[in-house]
Amino acid sequence: MRRLSERPPVSWPWWEAVGVYVGAFIVSGIATLPIFRLVDDEDLATIVGSLAAALVIIGLLLLWLARAHPGWVEAMGFPERWGPDVRAGVVFGIGLYPVIVLGFGLVLTLVFQLLSGETVQAPEQVPQGLPPLGVAATIVYGVLVAPVAEELFFRGVLFRAVRDRHGFWAGAVVSGLLFGLIHYVPGPAIDALLLMSVMVFTGIGFAYIYERRGSIVAPIAAHVTFNVIGLTLIYAIR
Repeated sequence: MRRLSERPPVSWPWWEAVGVYVGAFIVSGIATLPIFRLVDDEDLATIVGSLAAALVIIGLLLLWLARAHPGWVEAMGFPERWGPDVRAGVVFGIGLYPVIVLGFGLVLTLVFQLLSGETVQAPEQVPQGLPPLGVAATIVYGVLVAPVAEELFFRGVLFRAVRDRHGFWAGAVVSGLLFGLIHYVPGPAIDALLLMSVMVFTGIGFAYIYERRGSIVAPIAAHVTFNVIGLTLIYAIR
């Protein structure tokens, strides 16, 4: 196991990373416009569009890294043997879920309710009443594509760009804050803020396992596990 301190620093600055991600986000949005024109069901179009957009973002990020920063694979950490990092990520994800949901989630809910004087509840991230295609797209997106896309950028690219120059906590907090922002779900402002706040701490958790293991495979595995637990509970309760 190689910790991040033993890996070469990344060669891209944070502003380049953010600029590339914003550009990829815009391109992915344009690329998915036909989906919203062809699919009448708004919820189905949203989940299929999110899946397609994430794939576009992954492709553009990999293209940028390969062309502009050829040493990215070694710096980011892709070991020859993935097994130990996958196992570590799975175990960490299993432990992180209750800490986030039953720990930070409950505390933040109580704080927001005291401050607002209203009942606060995180908005649903998975629409109800999806057809079988929508459920399948949700599972593929939540379990496979989103963890890879989000960990590749928020931990592998952004966290590393800040962390390698300013230390772990600066990188973890900055990447965690932006990770929380992209989890905005339309609805009451206080509910959306609760979900985004919880995801900030989740992102910091993923940065921690990345720091400890020194391999981007570990936070990807943790993220996959976290989402598997969440989706399983959502569909089990419904």
